[in-house]
Order: sequence, then structure tokens, then C-alpha cells
Amino acid sequence: MDGESCVQAAYEALLQGDFEAATRWFVRAVETDPDNPSYYFRGSVTLARSGKLAQALQYARRAVELAPDEASYRLQLTLLESRERTARAERLLSLSPPKPEPAIALLKEAFRLDPLAAKAKLLLGVAYRLTGDDRSAREAWREALLLNPHYEEAGRLLRELHDESNKDR
Repeated sequence: MDGESCVQAAYEALLQGDFEAATRWFVRAVETDPDNPSYYFRGSVTLARSGKLAQALQYARRAVELAPDEASYRLQLTLLESRERTARAERLLSLSPPKPEPAIALLKEAFRLDPLAAKAKLLLGVAYRLTGDDRSAREAWREALLLNPHYEEAGRLLRELHDESNKDR
């Protein structure tokens, strides 16, 4: 089976909602033609949607290596790098005790890479709150809500911060 046939099978699996099968078909396409950046790119998109961020990043990097001038490949890589930094920061914030300072640096970088990363802004607010910087936390949560007006967690955190501030007065 050639690479294009594998890609077609992957798209058929996607239409059926079978992301695992689609992932396997994209991997086969890459194995069939390891110098085709399009296969890596499309595989990266599916892998990312399937929650396989590390492999999605590998594929996105390879696509950019093979076709550095392709803007969509570079954009995919940048967005995945942002998600990876956000995930690393989230792990730092979930430690006991949390490590907000290195998380803040990662989240700022994640947001620089993807200025629409509402989750990065939400977590940035959490990190700031852990350091006692309520003003910066409030600002980050407001920005998260501007990016996604339906972000209930950002709204809840803002209300909690507001209620605590009013209680202290």
C-alpha cells in the first residue's frame, strides 16, 4: 500500500470517528514515504487531536525540517510547542508544593508562541495567585475570558478573587 492510500484510509477512519485507526494509517503513510512532509503534518494534526502531544510534536518538527518554507507546517509546530509548554507548566503547578515561578516562565513562552492560548492565560493567573500577585492573576484571568468568553473556570476564579478581596476589606 502506498502513502496516499494510507492517507485515504486515515481520512476514512476520521470520518468514522476512529482516531486510533487514523493515527495508525498516518504512521503507515510516514513509514511508506518518510520524506513526505505532508504525511508528517497531517499525522501531527491527528496525533494532537488524539492527545498524543509528544508524537505530534515529533511529526510537526519533521514536517518543518522537510519543508521549512511551508507556513502551515511552521504554524502547527508553533501551536504544539505552546501546548507542550502549557502542559509542562500545568504539571509544575500540580506538584506538592507547586512550582509557580518556572511555570510562569513556561506560560509566558506558551502565550508568546500562541497569543490565543486561553488555557495558558488561565494557568498563568493560577501561578501568579500562588506567588501572591493577585493583580497579575486578575489580569491573566480577564485576558483568558477575552480570548474565550465562555471560559467558566476563568470567570469562577475571578469571582473568587473578587469575593476574597471584598472580605478582606
